[in-house]
Amino acid sequence: MKFKKINSLSIKELFISQLEEMILSGELTPGQKLPTERELADEMGISKTIVHEGIRELSRIGFLDVVSRQGVYVADYTSTGNLDTLFAIIRYRGSMPDKKMINSLLDVRLYLECPALEILAAAHTEKELLQLEELQEQVKQAFHESIEAFATALFVYRRTIVVLSGNCISPLVMNAFFTSTISAWTDYSEFIGKEIIYKNLVYTTECIRKGDSDTAKAVFREHIERFRKHILTR
Repeated sequence: MKFKKINSLSIKELFISQLEEMILSGELTPGQKLPTERELADEMGISKTIVHEGIRELSRIGFLDVVSRQGVYVADYTSTGNLDTLFAIIRYRGSMPDKKMINSLLDVRLYLECPALEILAAAHTEKELLQLEELQEQVKQAFHESIEAFATALFVYRRTIVVLSGNCISPLVMNAFFTSTISAWTDYSEFIGKEIIYKNLVYTTECIRKGDSDTAKAVFREHIERFRKHILTR
């Protein structure tokens, strides 16, 4: 058995991390122009090449805007960012996202899962329904496990609805968010309650079986909005 060497962060990674922190903390604000690459290199005691490569990476992530012949500016990352930007924000803020981010993530869930419920209710197989029933039983079995285990079982059921709808991108988006927002899923599970969530899943599966996507979406939205109110008012 061969183990890989453990390496510390490179100078470029440390440079990127420092600028990310300065942007996310508000020390650097959108529209603010950065010093030249040479000035940054001299002030930080690193090579101009590292600064150049770091700026290029921060531009790719959405934190910086490189304007030809004008300079480098702090970008409005909420409009220019991508999933890497989101992960950087979550890393900076810790395991529990802030209210604004959770509110936005709840919207994303509605955008992804409501259309999936419509598609699956309109066209499904008995095998797919059996798969959902098996997953809802796994949620029930997780009653006496940790809240994290219960939240994970719940996530798998909800993700499977999206998978069975045939969309190959939406499940990847859900997976990308889950690890970083497990605390929000556990908070949701505790607030709504395990038994209520389980009954909701059983009801959702039955609605899909009957082709009643409107009721399935209404129940889903009700719980999401209850949790949203809980998050925003506490």
